[in-house]
Amino acid sequence: METVRSRRDEYSDATRRALLDAATELFARDGFAATSLDAVAAECRVTKGAVYHHFAGKQALFEEVLTESAQSTCDAIVAEASRHTDVWDGASAGLDVFLARCQDPVYLRLCFQEGPAALGFTQWWQHGERYEMGLIGAMLAALKAEGLLDVDDVEVLTQLLFGSMTAAALSVARSDDRAEIARRIKDVLTRVLVGLRPPEPSSRSRSRRR
Repeated sequence: METVRSRRDEYSDATRRALLDAATELFARDGFAATSLDAVAAECRVTKGAVYHHFAGKQALFEEVLTESAQSTCDAIVAEASRHTDVWDGASAGLDVFLARCQDPVYLRLCFQEGPAALGFTQWWQHGERYEMGLIGAMLAALKAEGLLDVDDVEVLTQLLFGSMTAAALSVARSDDRAEIARRIKDVLTRVLVGLRPPEPSSRSRSRRR
C-alpha cells in the first residue's frame, strides 16, 4: 500500500531543501562564523522558527550541509570508479574525481576550511572518517584482491591514506595553482601505490639468485 504524502509533508521537505541550499551558499561565501540563522531564514523567506523546526541550531545545520557535500563526493567517486572494469583504472579515476572536487571553491571552503572551525578538529576529523575511510578501505581491499597491493595491514594503510588525502586537500586549498598541486599529488600518490605492488616474478627470481 502506497503512502500518500500530504501537502504539508511536501512543503516541509521543500522548506528543508531550500534551507540547506541557502545555508550551503552562505557558509561557502561568508563562512560559518559570519553566517547567522536569521540570514539563512531571510534567504528562504521563512521565519527563524522554521529553521529551528528542521535543525537544532547553526552547527546542526552546518553538519548537514557538510554531510551532503561529503556524501555527494563519495557518490561521484564510486560512480566514476565503477565505470572501469580494471580495478587499478577505477581507483585512479576515483582519485581524479576527488582531486577535481578539491579544486571546487565551495567544497574546499565547506569541508576543509570551515569544517574544522565549525565542528572543532576532533569532530571534523571523525566526520571525514565516517565517509572517506570506508571508501578508501574498499578501494584498497579491491586492489589487494586483484593482487595489485602487497600489504597485509590494509586497515593501517587506509588510515595513512586518509590522513594523506586530507593533507592533500588542505594543500590544494592553500595553493594559488590548484590544478598544478592536484596534478603533483596524483603523481606522487600513484607512485606510492605502485611501490606497494607485489614484486614482478623476474624481480623475485633475481633476488633468489643473489
